[in-house]
Amino acid sequence: MNSGSTDSRASGSTDDVAFRRSVAVVYLACALLFAVLLALEWRWIDSSLRAVARERGAALFALIETSREWNARHGGVYVAVTDGVQPNPYLRHPARDLEVADGRRLTMINPAYMTRQIAELAAAGDGIRLHITSLNPIRPENRPDPWEAEALARFDRGEKEVLALMHEGAEPMHRYMAPLYVTQPCLQCHAEQGYELGEIRGGISVTMPARALTDARNAQRQRAALLHFVAFVVAAGLIHGLLTLSRRHVRAVRAINAEQERLIAQRTGELAALNRELAAEADKQRSSAHQLAASEARYRAVFEGVAEAIMVTDAETRILQVNPAFCAITGYAAEEVIGRTPAMMSSGRHDPAFYDAIAARLASEGAWQGEVWNRRKSGDLYVQWLSITRIGTVEAPEAYVCTFSDITQRKAAEEQIRYRADHDALTGLPNRALFADRLGSAMASASRHGHRFALLAVDLDHFKAVNDRLGHLAGDALLVEAAARLQACVRESDTVARLGGDEFAVILTDITGPADVEEVATRICASIAQPFGLAEGEARVSASVGIAFGPNGTASLTELQRRADRALYAAKAGGRGHYRIYDAARDAAAPDSV
Repeated sequence: MNSGSTDSRASGSTDDVAFRRSVAVVYLACALLFAVLLALEWRWIDSSLRAVARERGAALFALIETSREWNARHGGVYVAVTDGVQPNPYLRHPARDLEVADGRRLTMINPAYMTRQIAELAAAGDGIRLHITSLNPIRPENRPDPWEAEALARFDRGEKEVLALMHEGAEPMHRYMAPLYVTQPCLQCHAEQGYELGEIRGGISVTMPARALTDARNAQRQRAALLHFVAFVVAAGLIHGLLTLSRRHVRAVRAINAEQERLIAQRTGELAALNRELAAEADKQRSSAHQLAASEARYRAVFEGVAEAIMVTDAETRILQVNPAFCAITGYAAEEVIGRTPAMMSSGRHDPAFYDAIAARLASEGAWQGEVWNRRKSGDLYVQWLSITRIGTVEAPEAYVCTFSDITQRKAAEEQIRYRADHDALTGLPNRALFADRLGSAMASASRHGHRFALLAVDLDHFKAVNDRLGHLAGDALLVEAAARLQACVRESDTVARLGGDEFAVILTDITGPADVEEVATRICASIAQPFGLAEGEARVSASVGIAFGPNGTASLTELQRRADRALYAAKAGGRGHYRIYDAARDAAAPDSV
């Protein structure tokens, strides 16, 4: 273990050194890359600056040249002689000076003189200096300075323009110069100097302040430097992060490889032991072959003799095998169902969502059980308790084993028990428990949808006298007939319940107003007042009805029933055989009982 730990530490140290070297190389490479990119960006900025300066100088030159061309084509122009404009001593022309009729003196302005005048205006205004020059000037002041002389020499070598950024003291200046070619109008003054048409006779240099352009260039350089630095930091940082993640991944892979090597060594030993065990197991398998045959025989006996139906399907739910109990329950012979799907026995009472839910449960849990309605071969419907178990995995199911039993009679018995629990044994009407449930449902539905409903408390008047006179059997028959008459007075959606003895209750849902309820109450009173033809003799009773409306504010179900009872007491107190609607004011003034 110590040597392994030492090797691990040595390997880790070597990895750390290599990692630091890689990171250093990454940062150096990124620095070189972004330095080159920054240099190219600065060159582009400088090129853009030169382009702007060249365009500015070329525009000024073109303007001066056009003005000179215009002057030359007109053979010079005359202006008045002033203190600022004196005759040009270098212009040799017989009509250089004129005097007009009003006595004013005029002097001719040739292109060169006009250029000097424009240069003086430009220098005084924008600080732009224009200088017309030539290697063979007529005017001594037009001699070129060293930069202009070099530019004229370059024009002779074929260059079309010259641009340079120079400094005059602390101020940067752009100097631009382009050649002047001899045109036909120029020969009027320069033919005697030996110039020929199309020859370069000199040039005009334009000196422009460059402070604004150099400041803009410097700002762009700083912005480019900042952007490239940020890009360098981001790129190098990202690559650094990727190297760190890669290093972690490599370390994890190495740890996994080391663990795999350990496991391989461990498994090798285990496999050797397993081989010995397999050899012993083979002997056991040979000795237990007869046990397998016996087990299969027992399985066959169970499959054939069990009382529950068994159906085996493949992964596509095609029936592979059924037992005799299946044939007895469904009425189908085995050869009639094998190769088909259980859908052939479908009752049509379950929608596709029901079967989708079964498939989902089998996929998630591998088993499902529940009640399913199916159809026998004869066409009779029956209900079965079905259990389905998946054989195989979710991804690759091999088969499904279905077992079921016929529970139709049990379901019928359960329904009968449930019906008896909720209904009056004598009249078949809902009993007090079912009545309370439906009253609560009516209250909830009315509150939710903003509807009204009515509760009618119905009591048979003089019923005890019938019992005393004709006996309890006659009284029971009268109650049964009274229940039938009450149901005939209401809709199927309404509820008539027997609460006990000769007490009944009616729930009228979705009423439009008190008039609907009063009409029903009137029918009830009239129907019950009709004679009852009983086996024991004719009997007469009447019905008193108390009416309460709900929902009514925050009144509870108990309060609603109390109001109906109070209205019933009021009907009885008023002479019986008619109805009363609950009146809160009358209820407050009435005694607690009648």
